[in-house]
Amino acid sequence: MVESEWLFYGGIGMMAAAAVMALISVLVFSVTGKKLKRKLEQEYGKPLL
Repeated sequence: MVESEWLFYGGIGMMAAAAVMALISVLVFSVTGKKLKRKLEQEYGKPLL
């Protein structure tokens, strides 16, 4: 393969890896956010807004 092809397919691979990592981050933060919200409501009560 030519160097430009390596760069092209490497870029596609990096974009796919970034998309997978973003999906994993969203899932982790949504789970931990629910736990944090539940704990804060337990300690301080429901928010007024």
